[in-house]
Amino acid sequence: MRIALVILLFVLGIFAALALGGGLLALLAYGVGWLLNRVIQVEPFQATVLALGSMLAFGILAERIWRVIVSPPPFSPGSYDDEYDDYNDEYDDEEDDEPPVFVNPAIPRWRQPLKQVDFSNTKPDDRCPCGSGRKYKNCHGVKQSK
Repeated sequence: MRIALVILLFVLGIFAALALGGGLLALLAYGVGWLLNRVIQVEPFQATVLALGSMLAFGILAERIWRVIVSPPPFSPGSYDDEYDDYNDEYDDEEDDEPPVFVNPAIPRWRQPLKQVDFSNTKPDDRCPCGSGRKYKNCHGVKQSK
């Protein structure tokens, strides 16, 4: 019973915060609209709508600027590779026992298998072992053009 009451109070608190924030936003838009009404000499409703639109545009712009500031820098070979090499130095003892993945340049990259797949016993009309659901002759059994 206590848990339900706590959850209910939490949800009501969230709704109250949203309502308060929405009310303050509307009040701010009305105030900015009133100032625009006095300065530009437009109707109060039009000034309030203009204020809401400008506040929305400012919010979107501020969010995009925040993303640019907070996001990690784009891939630069000098900085990232050094960190990656340091990371790999710690784990050099572990050997990868997985064989290399089968790569066929005639097959598009999106159809390349993610794991080593045995294609040796596959007949042309069987389903491809890569898991695509296609027949082998139409998937990985395609003849390479010369």
